[in-house]
This record gives sequence, C-alpha cells and structure tokens, in this order.
Amino acid sequence: MIAEYEGIIKKIDGVLNVKIIHDESEIKEVHILANRMRAPKQIVRDIESCLIAVYDFRIDRKVISIAQIQTDESLQFRRIKLDGISMKIEDNVVECTVNLGYEGNTYGATELGVKTLNNRHKLIAECTIKAVEKIIGHTIMFHIQDVVVSKNRDVSYATVFVNMFTKENEKVLIGASIDSNDINVAICKATLDAINRKIEKSNTM
Repeated sequence: MIAEYEGIIKKIDGVLNVKIIHDESEIKEVHILANRMRAPKQIVRDIESCLIAVYDFRIDRKVISIAQIQTDESLQFRRIKLDGISMKIEDNVVECTVNLGYEGNTYGATELGVKTLNNRHKLIAECTIKAVEKIIGHTIMFHIQDVVVSKNRDVSYATVFVNMFTKENEKVLIGASIDSNDINVAICKATLDAINRKIEKSNTM
C-alpha cells in the first residue's frame, strides 16, 4: 500500500519525487521533492485530498515535509480566469455553460447531459476543460477522471482529478477549491486549479 501511496503522490502536479518512511502501524514521515510551480501548502493539500479520495486514508499533514528546487518547468504562466458559469435544467436534461477569460478574450463551452447530481458535477468540469482546450488550441488533451465533493467539519470543497495527455506521457493533475457560496463554481475553480499551471497558449504543450 505504501508503494501505491508513493505512486499516486508522484502524479501530483509539481511533485518530482516522494519517499514515505513508516513502520508496521503508521506513516512516520513523508518527504517530497517538488519544483517551485506551486506553494508547499497547495501540494500538502493535494496530497491530503488525493489520499482521502482514492484510498479513503487521512494523513496527518504534520508528517509531510517538502523541499523545492528550481526546474525549467517552474515558469509563471498567465493564468486563466473564470468569467461565468450557468446551468439550465429541462425535464431530465441539464445544459452547462462555462465561460473563461484569457488575455482579454472570453472562451466558452456548452455540454448537455442527464441531470443526475454526479453527472452535473462532471459536466461542469468537462465544460471547463473544453473551454481551456479552445484557449490553448489543442483538443482531446484533457480528460476528467473524477469529481469529488466533500465536507470536512463545516467546510465543503470540490476535488477534481484530470488526466493530461501529451506526446510523451499521461499525467494525473489534481485541483481543489473551497465551496464559498456555490459548489458549481467550486468545481470549475478546482478544475482550473488542477490545470492552470500547465497552460501556455503556444504549441510547446
């Protein structure tokens, strides 16, 4: 199981390597080597969310230590912003539209689906991905693996797992966002949180 934990943590955006020190009963230390694309608190949060969502395991964040190094990937990309999101429901069909802003322009995407709760959540993430793909000029680059809505005490939050496909490999990206007033917005922002630092409007991706 420890090897599985290390494997999934290595897929988190920004993580270069991981080593878990443990005994037979508990995890003692988690050592992370990461680049500087993301703040340590964001990486710790993703580790917690990932282990809970995939393995139903809650890790003590105090055992996680992160060392960061500069890499070629640690570039400050222009960030994509959420301009708006709308949901329309008619009979058993839900229509989701997401509009994103990038460099002064607006890019939108609309998807239809059955109005189950889980499907609505996934449609929001998929619309976000479609709009992002319009921005970067690539299609079928991302795939929504899962959308998880959770509650910890009085705080609700969304975690989105995204598969990113490039010419070289496939990588799992994870994003999360707290639900301040609207879980739909939280899902959209969690999707952007997962992929924003991978976005650059060029053909280098």
